[in-house]
Amino acid sequence: MNRSSFPYLSAVLGACCLLACGNTDAPPRDYGPLLTNLSEQVILPEHQAFVTQADSLTSSVQALVDHPDADALSDAQGAWRAARKAYRVLDALHFGIDYDLHVSERIDVAPAEPADIEALASSKADITDNTISNAGGHAKGFLGLEYLLFADPAADADAASAAPALAGDDLADRRRALALAMAHEIAKSALQLDNAWEPAGDAYVKQIETAGAGSTRYSSQRAAVDAMVGGVAYALEEIVGVRLAMPLGRKSSSGTPDPTLDPTLRSDSAVADMQASLAGINAMYDGDGFSAVIRAKSTKLDDAVLANLSDVEAALAAIPAPFADASGQRHRAREGSVRHLLRTEEDLEHRRFERPRRDAEAQ
Repeated sequence: MNRSSFPYLSAVLGACCLLACGNTDAPPRDYGPLLTNLSEQVILPEHQAFVTQADSLTSSVQALVDHPDADALSDAQGAWRAARKAYRVLDALHFGIDYDLHVSERIDVAPAEPADIEALASSKADITDNTISNAGGHAKGFLGLEYLLFADPAADADAASAAPALAGDDLADRRRALALAMAHEIAKSALQLDNAWEPAGDAYVKQIETAGAGSTRYSSQRAAVDAMVGGVAYALEEIVGVRLAMPLGRKSSSGTPDPTLDPTLRSDSAVADMQASLAGINAMYDGDGFSAVIRAKSTKLDDAVLANLSDVEAALAAIPAPFADASGQRHRAREGSVRHLLRTEEDLEHRRFERPRRDAEAQ
């Protein structure tokens, strides 16, 4: 895929800047339909989906505790992947109450610290949900659970044949109890996020839908749109600075690739994570989302964004497994992704297009 045919997300940035900045001399635009559409068609359904998948994860890990065998482990691994995907889609919704609640500090701290998890397993204290609630972020969450459910791909063949949750030692039962407590905390966090948005809960969605007309968080519709655009910028940063550039050595002084900087080596979920983040961006943009507003201003730009989002999706799908090997080999599709996404990141910095902070949202 050559450079001229693969501008990637630079068009997304241009569209978002047009949406968020626009012409300050023009009369105020009515963003009410956009805010309502994204609230009802994206924000609420995606948070509900996370709850559903997190509950399924808890059920699967409970089944592993009850019947610790290879089939139950495989089911738990699949449920982990599904819940992880649902959570990473929310990267593009990382604004407002999602930002305020700091849920990622409980369930997605990288990297996992196996020594800390093993210390919990080997202690004499009973393992309860409070054990995980009181544990440090590196000893729990999605990545702590990944450690327990997936074998170490770097270990020798015999050692790699068993995940810690099915290890043949005296601590296996306690590791499974830890896994269940971690799954419980993920499910509780998913429910907390969803409840914060739901009209029947804390109803943060009403802050978006009533922006500029009674909202105590957003004094104008434009402020709410800026917050949403900031969520897309956050998802872009996750793809660029965390999942692509760091393992390729783009953020180090030496420039040497280091596959160990991928936090999901055991499950080989780097590509799946990026695809989920991109799915969140797509959900915010396509259909009745940002695209509807951008198309009214520039059909050419909207077409370019949609085409480039499709190109990014194809490039990510082309990265071979395992991701760690592709990182070490500087796979061509991945190199192309990094080159163009890093340019987008530089544009973000130059245009001061950062995720809105809480005080900015309140203006």
